[in-house]
Amino acid sequence: MASFYPPFQPTPHVIPITPPVEPKLYLDTNIILDVIRKRWVSSVTLFERIKFERWKCITSRFTFLEMLDTEHEQCYIDNLVAEGRPLSKVRGLLGNRYQKGHALPNRDLEKIHAFFATHSQTTFSYISFQYPIAESFWNNAEKYCDTMPISVEDAMQLAFAIESGCNILVTRDKDFLAVADDVIITTEPEGIEIALTKLNKPSP
Repeated sequence: MASFYPPFQPTPHVIPITPPVEPKLYLDTNIILDVIRKRWVSSVTLFERIKFERWKCITSRFTFLEMLDTEHEQCYIDNLVAEGRPLSKVRGLLGNRYQKGHALPNRDLEKIHAFFATHSQTTFSYISFQYPIAESFWNNAEKYCDTMPISVEDAMQLAFAIESGCNILVTRDKDFLAVADDVIITTEPEGIEIALTKLNKPSP
């Protein structure tokens, strides 16, 4: 008697495809300054890629403070040179910028703050400048200072990258790259493809 049912066909073994891990980038201060000052092509190219791919991108308010401090220093140098001070001697006078009577005038401080505040809200509107609030952030920063050859500033940046759940840290500081690579995937802007490959490499 003929069967009304089709012959049994074993279901082929299907290997599930794991979707790629979505990158979540943490940007060090020097990378953002590269773009503002248009001084490093690979950083500018990376920012265009971030916008195109709509990658999550984070940094901290500490980065904003570092940008302010860097620009304060540059403005102080420019002012001294404009006064006729030899550039070769200006570096030795930088410590004076924290002293009353030698510090930048308020008009310069306000101008610099407005400049970076505008950039963070417009040019870098797709970057989240976040505040470190968790106790674990401070604990990690202290741990990194205790166990790594790392500056306080870099320890804070690394701790915030971890605290915010980032999986790739982008910086051009080679010393920071070498140290932080034990904790998180690190890369210079031009090495982003290699970092993405590492991110999606199967665990052993």
